[in-house]
Amino acid sequence: MILQEEIKGLTTKIYGTNNDMDFSKDKTTFRNVDLKITGSNNKIIIGEGAKLQNLLIHIRGSNNIISIGKETEIIGHILLKGKRQSITVGNRTTFKNVYLLSQEGKDIEIGENCMFSYDIAVRTTDAHSVMDLETNERLNNAKDVKVGNHVWVAASVLLSKGAIIPDDCIVGARSVVTKPFEEPHCTIAGSPAKVVKKGVTWSRERL
Repeated sequence: MILQEEIKGLTTKIYGTNNDMDFSKDKTTFRNVDLKITGSNNKIIIGEGAKLQNLLIHIRGSNNIISIGKETEIIGHILLKGKRQSITVGNRTTFKNVYLLSQEGKDIEIGENCMFSYDIAVRTTDAHSVMDLETNERLNNAKDVKVGNHVWVAASVLLSKGAIIPDDCIVGARSVVTKPFEEPHCTIAGSPAKVVKKGVTWSRERL
């Protein structure tokens, strides 16, 4: 594991063994990044050209993988709690302020060329249980979350357990996504979210 004094802009607190971070010292930018690990055999992979800023990466568990793609720009908080889980962020995806929570054995996968705005939460679990009063069965089980390629997620969105966003979609501001969607090139919006427009795409540039 890389030690604090070796990398400018990165601080580490590691409690465990055989934790590894794979990145290019010359082609990765750290600015106010905290890495905390309690556990063993975890791996963090950061692609060339990634820019990590005002970011907390916190792993509580063992045998997990966090993979951050090439030329990404990430601000926010990544929390992974459990064993044998993964969080993946694809190449050239940008986060302005995003909270990722992977827990209860479920994974988060975010594709390439995505654009996430401010105050967004992506979580595989509610962290607490909702129970059926008669059967005592848990009703809000954890599920994977998957976001395709070239997806724009606007400000203050919640992508909750079981959310699937297809390629080339837009998720409107303040939307709450609690289920899988299947059709690409759509605008998804509302609480709960639904498809409000089809046959769309988007660009980072104002055209």
